[in-house]
Amino acid sequence: MAHCITIFLALLVLRLLYEYYRDRRLPPGPKRLPFIGNIHQVPQVLPWRTFHQWSKKYGPIMSAQFGRQTIILIADTTIARDLLDKRGSLYSNRPKLVMADDNLVKGMHILLRQYDDRFRLHQRMEAPVLSPRASSTYYPIQDLESKQLLHELLSSNDFSLHLERYSISLLYSLTYGFRVKTGNEQDVEDARRILHNFTYASRVGTWAVDAIPMLNSLPMFLAPWKRIGEELFQIESSLHMRNMNKGLKSRAWNWSKEFSVSKQGQLMPPLELAYDLGILTEAGLETTSTVMKIFILATQSYPRFISVAQREIDHVVGTDRLPTLSDKDNLPYICAVVEETLRWRSIVPGGVPHAARQEDTYMGYRIPKDATIVPLHWSMSLDEHQFDNPLEFRPERWLAGSDNDRFTNFFGYGRRVCTGRHIARNSLFVLVARILWGFDVQPPIGADGKPKTVDDMDFGSAFVSAPAPFEAVFELRNEDARRIIENEWETTEKNLDIIMDSIKEEQKSIGLDLRG
Repeated sequence: MAHCITIFLALLVLRLLYEYYRDRRLPPGPKRLPFIGNIHQVPQVLPWRTFHQWSKKYGPIMSAQFGRQTIILIADTTIARDLLDKRGSLYSNRPKLVMADDNLVKGMHILLRQYDDRFRLHQRMEAPVLSPRASSTYYPIQDLESKQLLHELLSSNDFSLHLERYSISLLYSLTYGFRVKTGNEQDVEDARRILHNFTYASRVGTWAVDAIPMLNSLPMFLAPWKRIGEELFQIESSLHMRNMNKGLKSRAWNWSKEFSVSKQGQLMPPLELAYDLGILTEAGLETTSTVMKIFILATQSYPRFISVAQREIDHVVGTDRLPTLSDKDNLPYICAVVEETLRWRSIVPGGVPHAARQEDTYMGYRIPKDATIVPLHWSMSLDEHQFDNPLEFRPERWLAGSDNDRFTNFFGYGRRVCTGRHIARNSLFVLVARILWGFDVQPPIGADGKPKTVDDMDFGSAFVSAPAPFEAVFELRNEDARRIIENEWETTEKNLDIIMDSIKEEQKSIGLDLRG
């Protein structure tokens, strides 16, 4: 008995010495407990708000220990750029999520891939169709889909459905060569289910196998998470393969055809190629529509900006045509509205985690190899030193001064920056400008006869954090707007084959090297 106690005490001392060595010279943070670190403090609801409070106590760079994982939390714009942009080669990996990466997507998800030769192969394949020049050629699809959205708003205030339909139809058109015309199609329901599954599998603290990776070597009958992962993988992989095959059979040019004949695509198995295409469409479904819901939320909480924006639109565009992408340089206030929407309530307030590829030192602190680096977008967006009264929606803040010192990394950092950001920004501009051109966005009237109010801090805890469901009423500014919206929708080209072929020809005309 005494011998067992001695061994136990020796192991305890060794463990404590290991933890002391592991935690030396790390950035400050909440006190760790032996063996479990800070796992008991992992916030399950709106974690970025807890981390924001930690930053006020421990400073702009913090550390915590969540199970086996050392976490470096960054709440400062300069620090985030120094590490993730300027030292991007050191911080371009992703933390390992065993449940999500090994069981749900089996290494296929581009967001979770490590920064290796295979990841760079995907980057080279995507780059030609997602470059700034290529992205500008996709305006005809954005024009069509936004005209349908305006037409839908003439008879329905279900802006959430219409914005989701716009987002996924744009990406399905480009990727697979077919449109989503109602937003209620089975394809959309399947895409929503896949996004839900990915969020479910990626949640920190949900799966024992993420804390103890060796558990993943157990056979399936002893590892229920493997069975769950396999079931969800079959659903997702079949959808991506089905959609890619539709794209390859489509008459018109699309990304499925372009990727499949590329030098990089020919080095990939069909399923890997299908996942690359599928992840692009999933990102489009969730991100652009969520940013636009936040814009609508701002019209309910801080409506003063609406009249300012409409005066600019009326002066530049007038009332006898819709705004177009070519108006962008002449509509600085609308551009400021887009920037403020991206800042005001970040859609990824907890940031997208990176991982250190090797040990590093910053500000005298040690950052261990494989540590998870989390840029806290919530904290940086609401930094009072950068943004006066940060909880308020004030587009004017983007009209003066330099952005060099302010948080503007809405689409990520370094070598992991969002590849679809140019298309997304064009969509946001067109949608914001056209909605404000045609509509006054009003609060609904409650049973008491008074306008309903919204809680603009009521958001979900998912990776992409969306506002809680709320209502808004889209009132036409005048009958001329109705006439123009109806006429534009009636007369616009809706044949996707014709539109996609015209995009292909435009890309050729500006010297882009097409392969499909």
